Amino acid sequence: MDEVARVAAQHLDAYRARVARVPYERKGILYSEMFFFQICASHARPRRILESGRARGQSTLLLAVAFPELPVVSIEFDPDSPDVPVAEERLRSCRNVELRFGDATRLLPALAQAGDVALIDGPKGFRALRLALRLLAQGRTRMIFLHDLGGDTPERHFLENHLPGTLYSDDPRFARIAHVLDAAASGDIPLGHQWEAGGAPLGYGYTLACLQWNPRVGYRRLGWAAVVAGLGRRFGG
Repeated sequence: MDEVARVAAQHLDAYRARVARVPYERKGILYSEMFFFQICASHARPRRILESGRARGQSTLLLAVAFPELPVVSIEFDPDSPDVPVAEERLRSCRNVELRFGDATRLLPALAQAGDVALIDGPKGFRALRLALRLLAQGRTRMIFLHDLGGDTPERHFLENHLPGTLYSDDPRFARIAHVLDAAASGDIPLGHQWEAGGAPLGYGYTLACLQWNPRVGYRRLGWAAVVAGLGRRFGG
């Protein structure tokens, strides 16, 4: 994480200038979180970006701007959502973005190719974690990002126990540099997750987690462990 923070300090101003014309869409993914995505994903030298959970297109637009040379395949579950025309209008000029609809838990494993990087912002919770572990078990998608993995979530506790090498955008070493990107979104960030003098008491922002493929990890086994953990959470065990 020290290296991520170092790169963030070097490229903060350039990233801020690049996304300056991207207006914030309320409750969308934070600029700082997508800055974290860019730093980590660039290290993996991706050939393509897969996105699950487009909503109103905030993350999709930031991906298109940050990686204009890469194809971005974005999947949204509900074609009848009122968010669909908003996202389509925002992304109309992004020629590197392909918009699809369907169940990402089925589509992403079938679409994944060697060199892909994936961002999962829907489904949520343990369904998202199981999807990420399934993709990692395939061995083609070597870096996967999960959104809404704050420090108080059971999915975060699972990763901290089973995949301690996971990186998080709420790490104070990164957040103290990058939180300035989120001035336009500060009013939407929940109390306790906002940056204050000395940090964010509950961890900064909504939090993006970065899972990196490791050949020594048994992802299929972890996937079953995530099934059990999710069922325990669901039924209060």
